[in-house]
Amino acid sequence: MSLLTKILNRLPLRTVLTIPFVAQVVGVVGVVGYLSFQNGQATVNDLASQLRSELTGRILQQIQTVVERPYIINQINANSLLQGDLDVATGKGEHQLWQQARVFPSTNLIYCATEADGAFLGVGRFTDSNGEILRIQASSEATDYYFYYYEADSFGSRSFLRSQGVETYDPRLRPWYKKAKARRDQTWSDIYLDFDTKLPTITANTPIYNSNNGEILGVCATDIILSKELNEFLQELKISETGIAFIVNPAGSLLASSTADPIIEGTGDNSQLLAASDSENPLIQGITGYLDRTYDSLQNVESSQHIFLLEGQRQYIQVVRFNDPHGLDWIVVLVVPENDFMARIHRNTQITVILCVVALLVTVFIGLLITQWLTQPLLRLSVTAKDIANGEWHSVSDLDRADVIGDLSRSFSTMTQELQASFKNLETRVDDRTTELTRLNEELRKLSRIDDLTQTANRRSFNSHLEREWERLLRDQQPLTLLLCDVDHFKKYNDTYGHQEGDRCLQTIANVLLAAARRPADFVARYGGEEFTITMPNTAVDGGVHVAVDIIQALNDMQIPHAASNKKQVTVSIGIATIVPNKQITPEAFVNLADRALYAAKSKGRNRYCIATHHSSPDVS
Repeated sequence: MSLLTKILNRLPLRTVLTIPFVAQVVGVVGVVGYLSFQNGQATVNDLASQLRSELTGRILQQIQTVVERPYIINQINANSLLQGDLDVATGKGEHQLWQQARVFPSTNLIYCATEADGAFLGVGRFTDSNGEILRIQASSEATDYYFYYYEADSFGSRSFLRSQGVETYDPRLRPWYKKAKARRDQTWSDIYLDFDTKLPTITANTPIYNSNNGEILGVCATDIILSKELNEFLQELKISETGIAFIVNPAGSLLASSTADPIIEGTGDNSQLLAASDSENPLIQGITGYLDRTYDSLQNVESSQHIFLLEGQRQYIQVVRFNDPHGLDWIVVLVVPENDFMARIHRNTQITVILCVVALLVTVFIGLLITQWLTQPLLRLSVTAKDIANGEWHSVSDLDRADVIGDLSRSFSTMTQELQASFKNLETRVDDRTTELTRLNEELRKLSRIDDLTQTANRRSFNSHLEREWERLLRDQQPLTLLLCDVDHFKKYNDTYGHQEGDRCLQTIANVLLAAARRPADFVARYGGEEFTITMPNTAVDGGVHVAVDIIQALNDMQIPHAASNKKQVTVSIGIATIVPNKQITPEAFVNLADRALYAAKSKGRNRYCIATHHSSPDVS
């Protein structure tokens, strides 16, 4: 302290007064800038998470629409075939296939084949000098099982024969037909490159069966070009300035991407799907490698969020695993670079630094003006003091006593001491009151949530807990089990042994219930009088029965005397209700269900439990 005093004493007063202003401004601006940056970072994390969740939801919705459509088309055609509106051999109803191909441009070929004669009828897309057109292609006994390609008129019916295939075709020998027939259910083919477009294509197959004898009648199928809809959708999706989205299968093949980079490698017959790890896009390549390393294989990837560092830049990643009932298994990846969000924050940080420097310079200038204004009177006082010391004033003692600086210092010191004493007294009183209020609040909280006698939760706490667990399990669709326990002949116990012994009996039973409900999630409460509840979330009826048996057995082992009971000892009856919460039943109705089970247990002789489920009669054990 003395060293600091010596240093300050050697500094000019102007410097001593200016330094605090400068230090305060630098400190305040620095802290504000730091907090602003941290808050901006937190906000970016939240926004990135929300954006990823929203965009992946839209992508999944689009994928769902794309993969459901071909099965809807197949079902329509299967129904038409069964009803006779579509005849594969004669071409009857071919306009229906033509109309479907026009309405859904993502389809590449819509067709049906029959089991009995191996006939084939379909409408596919072809490209010639006039662009993309739809043609009807048929193969049947009438064509000697060669493909005939017909131009279609404006109504979707064949107008004239355009060309003829050079090889016979039996659809029953094709992989798509055999796979649907073998599985006896709707199924997808493996992803392949279309012969003409060389784009990723997949076939949805729907087998058709005779409803009378179960024999297969044929198969309807629809080829869809994945990139036609998924690529266009992803590329039109507004992600961020440099964010991307792509879809891969567990084998690592790239199926669709929001970038313009190719998803096919090779040319002609040597074309094949490009592996995501070989993509020209560094983000796709880097993220794929990261997921493969994180999960040991893309086969093990789960829906999750990640933050990945690529070339020194943080990348926010959302991964969603998409599956459908017919065997599709795809991985949807959304990547949002942090720089897309942080660029503005970095600019704000730079502006903050510039403003800090400007504020520092302004503060120094203002500090110099203020110190100049403050030091002038003191300099004049110093000159006067020197004059007095030199004996130029005759009433030195009067000048000394009338020293304004001295009076101000003494007054300020006195005031400071008084204020300090007052503040200390006030702080002591505030601390005492705060401690007392904390204690009273804690007591009030316990009184409002805890039963004073048994030290278990009270009725209000039980109701609140049941509402919370009901809402949670309603979302998760998990079971909830409730045990409603009642002490048998408790009024007679009180009449026989007195209320004090009755209170001790309730305390003992409460301890038995707490010991039986051992899981942290199990919740014991005094429901009222001699009734207790045990709420057991994520528990099936077997778990509730296990706890009920433990309670009944424990009380039987304790053999608490009860002369007025036919069992000659204290026993309990227990009603058990189990349900997966739904919107058709309320928590109050669920409690009533357990109450009815309790009543059934009492009606059957007490000292037992009874099980009741929703819309069922109680089962006593």
